Amino acid sequence: MGDQKAHLDVNLHVSASPIVNESRIFKQTLSVARSGLFSNVVTCGMARAGLPRQENLPYGQRIDRVGATIHDRRPSVAGRVLKQLSWSRAVFSFYSQSDIRVINAHSVAVLPVCYLLSRRLGAKLIYDTQELETEASGSKGIQRWIYKVIERSLITKCDAVFVVNRSIADWYQRRYRGVRPVVARNISDFEASGRPCDLRSQLSVSAAERLFVFAGNLGEGRNIRTILDAFATPAVNAHVVFLSGGGKLGSLVSEYCARHPNIHWLQAVSSTDVVHYIAQCDVGFCLIEPSCLSYKLSLPNKAFEYVQAGLPFFFTDLPEIDRLLGPAFGSWRVVDPSQDLTAAITTLTTKAIEEARATMAGLRVPSWDEEAAPLIAVYSALVS
Repeated sequence: MGDQKAHLDVNLHVSASPIVNESRIFKQTLSVARSGLFSNVVTCGMARAGLPRQENLPYGQRIDRVGATIHDRRPSVAGRVLKQLSWSRAVFSFYSQSDIRVINAHSVAVLPVCYLLSRRLGAKLIYDTQELETEASGSKGIQRWIYKVIERSLITKCDAVFVVNRSIADWYQRRYRGVRPVVARNISDFEASGRPCDLRSQLSVSAAERLFVFAGNLGEGRNIRTILDAFATPAVNAHVVFLSGGGKLGSLVSEYCARHPNIHWLQAVSSTDVVHYIAQCDVGFCLIEPSCLSYKLSLPNKAFEYVQAGLPFFFTDLPEIDRLLGPAFGSWRVVDPSQDLTAAITTLTTKAIEEARATMAGLRVPSWDEEAAPLIAVYSALVS
């Protein structure tokens, strides 16, 4: 890692992923790198076929992909545990001789190896969780039990805890005595000077036709099937576009697009341009299914993108979105989309949209740099 000074100035971020679409990590590491507190900011992830083992980025950033090369096949629970253990050993071996100053563990799964590294190196440790992992729908059975044991055993040994919203911070404070998480919401790094675009021309949707938008991953838990079914019915005389790079339900969206000319999927949209595309629509969807506590307490970054675009959107019963928007948007809440979404779409008036846009124009979303300031203050205190 270079000379002794560079060794002492390293901030290591560890994530059990190939480090491809981790927008939160990218924003955070860039802010840390720009702060000047460290000479190097390194993100460690899993090796994956087709990706370089090392990438050098601006401001002294680097991505290291370590361990055996992984493929997209999803192993059994036992296989995932063994893969995680093998990779953790590789991470420990890779960095165990480095004088790293601060380590960020970006999930409960990597917290053990990050803790061991922090003890070995005398580094400060930050538990930097991006959701309530122990209460997530994907965490079940033995995996949930393991996660709970890890978190309960190690969270109080961390020097700081970062979370993505106030509801999750409150949950941690109630659950673990003495834990005081620092909140930095996952606000989009919106660039006002993004590339100009003409979405309606691309989709052949006239200005007189109403255009709805779903932005985000095409995964489960977002009422995507409900949205597709609504726009496939004759009752809905409007268009919907999915701005997404893909996801588990991508093939389903493709099937609906092929059968229904009012359903569109636009994949090649840069994260710096997505707000500009959203702004050309009439209404958005942020229909997270509160099927577990982690989802119930979530605050999707797409909600921020809709607000930055000045676009009113339908949302499910999530307290953090209520906190973001305030009481004026109560009528935009859809408690049960499977039953009520089609009616909400068909009864929505132009006046209601215009009034919501006017109210939304008064909402202020801070920049990512402003939101990240408390995190930078923690880093400064840890290295001082």
